[in-house]
Amino acid sequence: MVQMKDRVAIVTGGGSGMGRSTSLLFAQEGAAVAVADINETGGRETVAMIEQTGGRALFVPTDTSDEAAVVALVEETASAFGHVDAMVTAAGISYSNFVEKDEATDPWRNPKEGLILNKDTARWQKVLDVNLTGVMICAREAARQMIAQDNGGTIVNFASIAAYGPVPTIADYCVSKAGVVMLTKCLAAEFGGKGIRVNAVAPGPIETGMTQSLLETGRLQQQAAALPLGRVARPEEVADVVLFLSCDQSSYITGKTIGVDGGTYTV
Repeated sequence: MVQMKDRVAIVTGGGSGMGRSTSLLFAQEGAAVAVADINETGGRETVAMIEQTGGRALFVPTDTSDEAAVVALVEETASAFGHVDAMVTAAGISYSNFVEKDEATDPWRNPKEGLILNKDTARWQKVLDVNLTGVMICAREAARQMIAQDNGGTIVNFASIAAYGPVPTIADYCVSKAGVVMLTKCLAAEFGGKGIRVNAVAPGPIETGMTQSLLETGRLQQQAAALPLGRVARPEEVADVVLFLSCDQSSYITGKTIGVDGGTYTV
């Protein structure tokens, strides 16, 4: 069964990791995909991968914390494909200088740098701007388009297991993801009457570019080994859940955050 046939999806952070896996899966399931990312090389690679298999895709360079850029993303997608049916907000950063790969401020390589006592307000704010405000902007603009179309739609946000457990060296990240969980509930309550379902996924230890420092230091493997499933997950395993929340199989689910975490909070 092709579960996204004739639908149009926007995937932020689609240039790598879980966003890329979601983009590829959606295209495989029949959707036209607008791949949005600040990483132009990665975004265009994802589009090329989709087109090589006969799918339809568009790359739109997007900083999700830039309101004008997100408005343009939705408008360009609707113009290119005729409508927008699904928004996936996978774009995010683990610390303020993540995109720049600044090892000096990487909290996994230099834990003291991540502590609130050593963090300036601008670095804190940048994480919230991307991970929380950016998610709100993307969801809002997608919902406005869906309401104008008057045929409903789905929004899937990316939270994290960090939303539920404090990690002192990444307090800004934890707070931003906790905000996504509550934002998802609020949006679901507001948009439900318009036929728009809003849910979220909360990934656990996943092998992606964002967790590279953890992988290299062995901390991710150590974290995963303590879980009931005892391993690090693949991005594709998260994409499968995003697909479920974006298709008709989850037609009576909204306002929920589903952990894709190997059983993190059972131990």
